[in-house]
Amino acid sequence: MAKFVVDRQSWYRGHNSNESKLLRQDGTRCCIGFVGQQCGIADKDLLEVSSVATLNNGPYHSETHDKFPAWMRASFGVIKDAYMVNDKVDMTDAQREKELQIIFSRFGDEIEFIN
Repeated sequence: MAKFVVDRQSWYRGHNSNESKLLRQDGTRCCIGFVGQQCGIADKDLLEVSSVATLNNGPYHSETHDKFPAWMRASFGVIKDAYMVNDKVDMTDAQREKELQIIFSRFGDEIEFIN
């Protein structure tokens, strides 16, 4: 079981999924971007990357993609729920956080939100 922490101050959520990235140029990141950072992936490797699956096709596959928890790498269908909750426009932050906690707990992980 791993615990991941999301800082609300730099969490990009509730916006158009086309704009959401693991790490955006403005320094904000989706919830999965925080996971990548806490798994030891350098920000330069997360910058402007839209998904974990994108990393699987990139030039740094083994150095980045494989650092994510297995459930996030398994298939796009599994992690898609987390992306959809992160980016959903018509949801309060309290609802979003609760749903993400449920998704992460299904795989034995924990996600905490601070600030």
